[in-house]
Amino acid sequence: MDAIKQILIDEIATLNREERRDNRPRFSFSFLKTHPGLWAIMYLCYALCVALIFSTEMLGWPAFWFATIFVLLMSFLMLLDINPKYRFEDIDALDLRVCYNGEWYYVQPVSEGGVKKILSLPDAPEQVKSGIHRLLQQKGEVDFYDIYYLTWGHQQAARV
Repeated sequence: MDAIKQILIDEIATLNREERRDNRPRFSFSFLKTHPGLWAIMYLCYALCVALIFSTEMLGWPAFWFATIFVLLMSFLMLLDINPKYRFEDIDALDLRVCYNGEWYYVQPVSEGGVKKILSLPDAPEQVKSGIHRLLQQKGEVDFYDIYYLTWGHQQAARV
């Protein structure tokens, strides 16, 4: 079982390296390209806020500068793109990372080389090998959760 876990960890490390998943923020226009309406609405609301600020006696320049800095800060933060790392311990874990990563382990297939390594292991349980063969016939690929479930069932990945 440790050999299967190590193969999955190596596959995850390869995915992280190929997709540049390193938890570092990068400047990217992808959010602006995919959600231009949100940007337009944000700046429309900013213009309405500025109109409100200068149409009342209680608000003034401090409120204007606060709103301006807030909008500029939010604009900058929306231009940052972070690719969080995939981790073996996250398989079948429902926590805050799932909101950002999604349940990647259900949709990310294990490479053919990784599957062949698992199938060639002499100490891999026969139920795992037969399950992988069955899934390859049915789906044409095997994802990380399939192998995880076949090998460890409902155990938490952090305890494996």
